Amino acid sequence: MPTGRIAWIDHSKGLGIILVVLSAAALGYGGADTGGNWMQGLAAWANPFTVPAFFVIAGLFLHRAIFGSAPAYFDRKVLHLAYFFAIWLAVETVFLHAGAVVHGPAELARVYLSGWAAPDSPLWFIHELAIFYIVTRLVRRTRAVRVLAAAALLQVVSAAGLFNTGWSVADHFAQYYVFFFAGYAGAPLAFRFALGAADRKKDLITGLAVWAAIHTAFVALGIAGLPLVSLILGFAGTFALIGAGVLLAALPAAHFIGDAGRRSMAIYLGFFAPLQILLTLVHMSGIFADAGAASLAIGAATLVIALGMHRLAMETPLKLFYVRPMALRIKPSRTAQRGSLLTSAMPEA
Repeated sequence: MPTGRIAWIDHSKGLGIILVVLSAAALGYGGADTGGNWMQGLAAWANPFTVPAFFVIAGLFLHRAIFGSAPAYFDRKVLHLAYFFAIWLAVETVFLHAGAVVHGPAELARVYLSGWAAPDSPLWFIHELAIFYIVTRLVRRTRAVRVLAAAALLQVVSAAGLFNTGWSVADHFAQYYVFFFAGYAGAPLAFRFALGAADRKKDLITGLAVWAAIHTAFVALGIAGLPLVSLILGFAGTFALIGAGVLLAALPAAHFIGDAGRRSMAIYLGFFAPLQILLTLVHMSGIFADAGAASLAIGAATLVIALGMHRLAMETPLKLFYVRPMALRIKPSRTAQRGSLLTSAMPEA
């Protein structure tokens, strides 16, 4: 199976993270009071497959470590994510709940710790991904088809509204674990698909057009979230994103999408705060008459700022927000020799 950087994966992740940020901008800006927001249509269209696709891609390289050393696995798959979750949750807690300081440090600490129990910001993805790594390690010797069937059933039950605990961690697990495990168990299929698609680009374009039409119809009819339908659309959209990544990887003009994919973790970690600031400033200024145009501008600016934050931080001690210090790794001399720091949906910063 391929090792090192793979162009279509970078472009798939790049397109995915762009859709995530643009969707967050559209949903955050709203538009009901201004006559609608056409960017929210994009958010609704992308919603059935963006998160599933990231979880599938996260599982594609899990075979490299799943049966390896337990300390190395725990270090690179769990502690790595826990470090970034901890440090960025602290940033978001201070940013969003600065008023809690007036009630004393204990209140701010309470808010921070509650974020570990039930994340309510985009950091939930990192939190859930760490749990997925732990669970998959525990079930690694169980027949993959059994785990996949159980996870698929759980997703269908969740989509039917029959699994709703009110605890976001459990609910997200039910909703998305099937995609992560499918990425791990079905990695050879995904790579064969990408390889075949690269050799048959005309057929790929036709297939993407057909997928887009069918997917759009399901979203427009308001049935994309139904049981089984959401499962199928999640996987179909994932393969469509992979196919789009194959096409984009062959276009020199799309290099910026690949760059975004290579830095998707940096974008994901850093976009929330600038997005909230821009949403507030644009709302207050009223410079956009069209909510869709405002959302698009905010989303694009957020992407640029998140990348700029990463670039500037990497030249200063602030790079600890994007690179885990060696002192906080288990047996760094051994684990550091095993590939990249993060073989998941989001590459190392």
